Amino acid sequence: MSEHREIPKFTIDLSLPPETRYDHIVPHFKTAVDSCDLPSLFYALLNELAGKSAGKIIAAVSPLLMRRLHSDEENAELVGISKAIGIPMHILVAFNVLLDLLLGCTSGGVRTLDPDSAVKTTRMLHFRTLDWGMHELRNIIVELDFVRTPQGPVVATTVGYLGYIGALTGVRKGMSLSLNFRPHHARETLRQRLSYRYHQVMVVLGQRQSISSSLREILLGNSTTLEKQSNETHESDSISPDLQDQYVQQVLTKLSTSSSTAAYLILCQPDRVLVVEKDHRSASIRESDTFLTAYNHDFKDEDNPAHLQQAAAELAEGEDATGMADLVAYSIERKQDLDKLWRKCVRACKRRYRLRNDIVTREDVVKFLQNDMIRNEETHYAVIMDPKEGKVMWRRAYEYVSESERESTEES
Repeated sequence: MSEHREIPKFTIDLSLPPETRYDHIVPHFKTAVDSCDLPSLFYALLNELAGKSAGKIIAAVSPLLMRRLHSDEENAELVGISKAIGIPMHILVAFNVLLDLLLGCTSGGVRTLDPDSAVKTTRMLHFRTLDWGMHELRNIIVELDFVRTPQGPVVATTVGYLGYIGALTGVRKGMSLSLNFRPHHARETLRQRLSYRYHQVMVVLGQRQSISSSLREILLGNSTTLEKQSNETHESDSISPDLQDQYVQQVLTKLSTSSSTAAYLILCQPDRVLVVEKDHRSASIRESDTFLTAYNHDFKDEDNPAHLQQAAAELAEGEDATGMADLVAYSIERKQDLDKLWRKCVRACKRRYRLRNDIVTREDVVKFLQNDMIRNEETHYAVIMDPKEGKVMWRRAYEYVSESERESTEES
């Protein structure tokens, strides 16, 4: 299994002009960015999504088409990064609008025992791995703390890639979020298929917001009642549960009704976890106050896996540079394996602490992310977030190990 390393961490000051916010970070990643060769990854992504012939045509016209992101603020940030690292803007735009289409992941929330509590209180923790091919991107994984003033309190924290402006994994006080690739979308009618593809084109052209940009907006938005009370009660470090629920309901309404690409959205609060199966114009929501996970399959696929295997077969028809075919094909097996591990940990916790409820320890959650089915050769990073504190409490990035290196290790 791949060796792990620490994820570098930096602070982004939102009071600075967007074009200069990342200037202090880029020098630390100069060698890593060069080794990534983002232009080559861009062409590989185009071949994956459009096929070689169409990919070549799109690559030729991409400097004219992929000129900006939808959000003015995010676009300005990307312009600054483009100048600082010397990568053309259209490459970075493609990186931002195409990446969230191809992420195989494991995400979930689980109720855990507070280790320092004398009365055995509990809270939900949000765990997440981000899996796909494109191993070069492992070199630019970064954790970012966002503040509104110099040395001010942290508004939100994200874990992602340098140059990726949207949020794939993030947490703020009272809520954490993660995004998983969904292989299905509504396609029963010609109108549904055309509408979905039209939306994707509009996102690529910067005319509509990407789903990862929406998640960033949720994490960093300063106009919500949640952050207003957070600012007012900063000294007491308390936000009322009712206000948290009110804000989350606003978020769910926005996510359920807005147009987007298909995805699984995992949202965790201190007392519950929600999984949103997002389609282009609709969504279904499940929730639990104990344990709930999302992978790369719909809930209904567990009763009828044939639909999922068809989606995996379609992904495997191309070169599959992103490794998504296997991640989708084995999605249900990952769930079954983690469900089994969770039940085992629950039984052990009940015996050890004499509890009746289904609870695990924080150490158990780390075990989830170290399971061979969950952390695999495609895993770029794994994190555990605490929505109650609004912090990333555990994180690991993983080095790429080639097939020949794995075989050599097994033989020795």
